[in-house]
Amino acid sequence: MANIQKPDSDLADFVGFIQKGGKIKPFIKDIFLIKVYVAGLSYNENIDEIFPKVEVGKRVELIREAKNEFDKHAILVRLNGEKIGYVPRKDNYVLSKLMDGGKHLYGVIESFGVDEVYEGYEFKFINVEIYLNEEF
Repeated sequence: MANIQKPDSDLADFVGFIQKGGKIKPFIKDIFLIKVYVAGLSYNENIDEIFPKVEVGKRVELIREAKNEFDKHAILVRLNGEKIGYVPRKDNYVLSKLMDGGKHLYGVIESFGVDEVYEGYEFKFINVEIYLNEEF
C-alpha cells in the first residue's frame, strides 16, 4: 500500500474544473487585422481639443454604426469616449461584418502627426492598428 500516491492537488483541481463543465480555452492572443488611417478628422469640430490627447499605443474604441445615413458599414473611432473619426469606407466592409457577427474589435494608435499639405494648411492624421479580440 505504500506505493499508492495521492493525486497531485493541481491535477485534482483541474479534473474537478472539467467535471464541473469548465472549458479550456486555447492560447488566446489578439489578432492584428489591418492598419488604417482615421478618416474624417478634418470634419471633426473638436479635433484641435482632442489631438493633444492622442498618444502612440493608446487604445481606441471602435463602435459599429449600422444606421449611419452615409455608410451602412460605418465604424466610429473614439478616443476617451470622444469621436475622432471613422474607419475608412474602403476598409470597413469586412470589419463591419465581423462586428455584426459579435466579434470584438479595437484599435491602437500606431502613429499620428501633422503634415503641411500646402502653404498654411495643416493636415492632421492618426493611424490605427485594428485587432480582433476574442475575450473582453
